[in-house]
Amino acid sequence: MINKSYLWPNRHRTVFCLLPLLMATGCSFMPSTGPHASLLLDPRYNSTPVVDVTDQLAASMQAEVQREQIEGLQRVLQAITVPVRKAVILEPGDIVHVALWSQATDSDTGLANVPHAQDLGPFPVGIDGAINLPWAGHVHVGGLSTTQAETTIARRYSSLDLFPQTVASLQVTENHKQNVVVMGAVNQPTVLNWSEGGIDLDEAVAKAGGFHIFDPGREGTDVSVNNVLLIRDGINYNLPLRTALAQQVPLHPGDRIVLQHEPVVRALCLGAGWKIPTTVPFDTAPTLADVLAKAGDMNSNTAQGRAIFVFKHDKKIIYRVNFDTADGMQAAQKFPINDRDLVYIPVSRSVTLQQIVSIIMSVGYPAAVGAAI
Repeated sequence: MINKSYLWPNRHRTVFCLLPLLMATGCSFMPSTGPHASLLLDPRYNSTPVVDVTDQLAASMQAEVQREQIEGLQRVLQAITVPVRKAVILEPGDIVHVALWSQATDSDTGLANVPHAQDLGPFPVGIDGAINLPWAGHVHVGGLSTTQAETTIARRYSSLDLFPQTVASLQVTENHKQNVVVMGAVNQPTVLNWSEGGIDLDEAVAKAGGFHIFDPGREGTDVSVNNVLLIRDGINYNLPLRTALAQQVPLHPGDRIVLQHEPVVRALCLGAGWKIPTTVPFDTAPTLADVLAKAGDMNSNTAQGRAIFVFKHDKKIIYRVNFDTADGMQAAQKFPINDRDLVYIPVSRSVTLQQIVSIIMSVGYPAAVGAAI
């Protein structure tokens, strides 16, 4: 039998002679988790400019982001910290408590003109704006302030000669149109009647039992409350919780307050260089180093550390950080990551080479063995 084992060295040489060609063509037959760094840097394949991030550039971008955040917060505060002094106006659906005070003779002392209270109880304001009072019948109070309504009720009873020199007292039990609702991550979601003296945001949160502290041991729950959503006249205003409680923010009638856990930044971490590609939320604006730490860091077996790419969602620019150098690591501690930015770590060329060798060897080795038999 003729020994054909001499064929294997030739096949072996043929396989490795093909590797440079396969690597150069990008190995389109290989499964991919994104482009290699060389393709992003090659203008033939990528028309988006790539900017190398230095420590100085990262510091400048960080300062710009911080300035924009401060200016944005100031604009929100300027828009919502507008004091308002508005009288309580009675509307259909409100509930009022009415009492009458009149002069009478005290049977025990015999003294005349002693103020006497007559509690009539609660009454809803009907769709026609009237309340139905004992002896007085329907009295229209819709569109009136509490003072005006008291005067109207007192005149009606005085005209009946049932209660001499009647004085009416009216308290609003439920004020639907002007109430302030506090909900979300509070201990006691509540509805506050509008007060003519005004209500501050911190006062409203306190009356709702304060913000709720979630159990961090329960998976899937919010572990912190970091944002206050103020809905006013159909416009949403977001305010950091600490700022909302530290500032004196006057509320307006009809305001809606929602305490919530709302990530400020969601960083997209993709590419084979990550241990686990994921989306990472942050309560405050993070740096690239923060993202690397919280996302589980790079995969040392596959990551291309020389090229960490950041795709800005609002810019046609790709930023490259060389994490293999001290300057790159310093830049990563300052480089800002905004909401929906994509942090891409490509796979190392050596990993692709190993995959190619593995695939070719799995095909070529059985054929070589067969030829040697």
